[in-house]
Amino acid sequence: MNATAKPRARARQFGTRHAAVTGHHLASRVAMTTLARGGSLADAMIAASAMLTVVLPHATSLGGCAMMLAFDARSGQVSALNGSGTAPAAADRSEFAGRGNAAIDPRGPRSWVVPGLVALWAKAHARSGRLAWHTLFADAAAAARDGIGFSSELARNLALAQPDVRRQPGFAEAFQLDGRDRVAGERHRQPALADTLHQIAAHGAQAFYRGPIAKALAAFSQAHGGLLCEDDFAGFDAPWSEPVRQRYGANEVCVMPPNSVGVLMLAQLASLHAMPQATRDDALAAQITVARELLGPLRDRVADSSARWPLEIDRNARAESRAHATPGISEPGDTAGIVLADAHGNALVMLQSVFQPFGSGCVDPSTGILMNNRLHEFSLDPAEHNVLAPGKRPVHTLNPYIVLRDGRPAWCAVSPGGVSQTTTGVQFLANVLDERMTLPDAIDAPRWSQSRDGDLLCEPGFPAAVIDRLEAQGIAVTRDSLHPFYFGSLKAVHVHGDGMLEASADLRREANAMVE
Repeated sequence: MNATAKPRARARQFGTRHAAVTGHHLASRVAMTTLARGGSLADAMIAASAMLTVVLPHATSLGGCAMMLAFDARSGQVSALNGSGTAPAAADRSEFAGRGNAAIDPRGPRSWVVPGLVALWAKAHARSGRLAWHTLFADAAAAARDGIGFSSELARNLALAQPDVRRQPGFAEAFQLDGRDRVAGERHRQPALADTLHQIAAHGAQAFYRGPIAKALAAFSQAHGGLLCEDDFAGFDAPWSEPVRQRYGANEVCVMPPNSVGVLMLAQLASLHAMPQATRDDALAAQITVARELLGPLRDRVADSSARWPLEIDRNARAESRAHATPGISEPGDTAGIVLADAHGNALVMLQSVFQPFGSGCVDPSTGILMNNRLHEFSLDPAEHNVLAPGKRPVHTLNPYIVLRDGRPAWCAVSPGGVSQTTTGVQFLANVLDERMTLPDAIDAPRWSQSRDGDLLCEPGFPAAVIDRLEAQGIAVTRDSLHPFYFGSLKAVHVHGDGMLEASADLRREANAMVE
């Protein structure tokens, strides 16, 4: 296709009862079947989330983290649930800086935080579950035991896995067969993971944090020089809190509070709303300029407990941001997401992740659990708010969001992509709120992102006039980029004014939308 050709519009999907969008068709299906048998959105989230740990283990696992926003139609309130992990008690600056390291280990057993996903499940179910806990894991456990087709997205990421991931304990046994990488479509059985899911189903989150699973993971950590111990698991909690809200025209955008970078999306939206643009090209150029000005300087403030959000962006702050702007706002990353809504007006958005693809690379053979590498997101600079400390949560890239209109959910969305989750969110919201695009068109529209080195990446079809304008300002641009990570993979639901549910999933990666 010509890079400037307009793609053919996709069909739209509407329903009147339920909508589910996830990163894999099996997860979307189990969400819908859970809802069909009378489950709540929390029940459907747990069932789909457990399935995602089986089918997309490069992106999410029981050894990872999660964040969730939920709108309760009866109370009219949005609640935030933080299942991001905490640093082990043994993880302080001296543990790394004392060894002459410039940074925390990017992979391996010393890159783990306490996994928070299972704790998030338990908190969500305790508040909003309707079905029995033990019934929510049967499909995921069966998929792990009997095997499923090795995901094409998993195979793509496996082909890109570098030696520092491949050499980690348990990696080859988990993802290779007869000395070679598994390929898309091969039956993939995970019996140890199936047993672990059965334990969680039978004994709840206690099995994970105070029982045999915690003991096994602590022993795996100790055997390979890791920092996590049983006490780290036993002391973990996933807290409820209030979201951060910000007006955007007639809408109110709700995001996770810090330690999530969602507030950085609000900072971009606030700045853009104060400078309306005459044309779409003007708006796109403004999005890019604002992101380059704000994300680098403001990211560490997400870890500042004294910062008040949302930030008020004034001219002086923008000038200071330009003076101190730094590249590298966006790391490649992979994440799995879930978006749910029902006819009663309830909505739920959730992201779960092991941080970078395959996380730490470490897979415990006794439990089948791949561990995250989220500790690497901390800084070792004592002058930064995000400096490593025992028991602390790092600045976190997960950014689910719900947009309210007249106090009810109108747009609900998630996307993987590291800190670029915020820029993907800004582009999506500008498309639906300002440009009045349909849901599929808003998702499919060519996007921009920023590389680790600070270069601008633009997908095929991105307006050439905008790129020309940016290059004239001295900004390096990679045209027609098809980078596998930076542009994200939106999952979104639009709740129309009459209650009609519309769902759509991104074509950039494996994703699936279902409605009924």
